[in-house]
Amino acid sequence: MYAFSVIAALLSLVSASPAPVPDGTSGIPVPTIGPCTDSIKPHAHIVATPDTTLGQLTYDTATSGRASLTDSGIYSLWDFSNGGVGVKPDCLPTVMWLNIDPVATEYRPLYWNKTQITTNWSAAYGQDLVAKGTKTYNTTDVFIACKPLVSVVKKTPWYLFLLTDTTVPLASAPSLKDFDTKSCVKTRLTVEKPTYPSSI
Repeated sequence: MYAFSVIAALLSLVSASPAPVPDGTSGIPVPTIGPCTDSIKPHAHIVATPDTTLGQLTYDTATSGRASLTDSGIYSLWDFSNGGVGVKPDCLPTVMWLNIDPVATEYRPLYWNKTQITTNWSAAYGQDLVAKGTKTYNTTDVFIACKPLVSVVKKTPWYLFLLTDTTVPLASAPSLKDFDTKSCVKTRLTVEKPTYPSSI
């Protein structure tokens, strides 16, 4: 009687779970990652302050990724990990990082690169961008924005430099030799308080 009940139970399992029919998909992995939620995470511009008319942080493809200010800057998720400032498109890895030129000594150009080189940024939504002190310069949150001597576009962007301790006049700085130093102005860069696009 016991053997009969065990056999009956096994038969019921077999009949309830028929063998899968081969359909050519056995080698395709089943996705385990849920839908991307980046669109509901904080997005923002990084803007020049206090004079916001200078524009928003962006990159200039015409000058090998130099960081600049224009009317229509990058609106994105920002990656502030490991002392960096990175642009992170929705549902994708961080694509480029804001770096400080390690070679220049007085007025250090800012540029974008696929590799994170600068790891001493202090940044957060709603706060000013700060370059923490290193062996070669002190902590600073002041930048200068300058126009180039020659422009190849109708509306010339402002190009950005980190202002570090120096007594070298603008006109004598090697990093500014291609720029109209009379146009240069001091500025800060502020990460806007975030917005949440999908909730609008």
